[in-house]
Amino acid sequence: MRNEILVISLNKRFRRFEKKVKSATAGILRILRKDNVFLEIFLADSGKMLFLNKKFRGKNKAANILSFKESKEFVSPPSKFKHLGEIYLELPITDYSMTQLLAHGILHLLGYSHNKKIDRIKMEKREKEICSSSL
Repeated sequence: MRNEILVISLNKRFRRFEKKVKSATAGILRILRKDNVFLEIFLADSGKMLFLNKKFRGKNKAANILSFKESKEFVSPPSKFKHLGEIYLELPITDYSMTQLLAHGILHLLGYSHNKKIDRIKMEKREKEICSSSL
């Protein structure tokens, strides 16, 4: 499988997490059998997460993960990769939390939601399957 994963630290103290985040993300995409996808992950602190959550979701609290699908109107250059979108991940966190949050964010980009009870059950089940698989 070939995917393009770009991890960007919005704070230089998070650079040490970039390889771990990229590796965990590659493992999650492998479990989900996703190939030829492009994903951007931004590592942020709680202040940035609060700003983004308030600006884009109207919620005045920090979120530990935010996912943004690429807009249909966005014009990107031709590529063999399908652009899934962007994920913003609050750091620092534990390794298990990182995997669970990345799985959660990626599932959102793939169309999963937790607005209805049945959708929440499906999404939580898939997250558990991902976290219990060997990455």
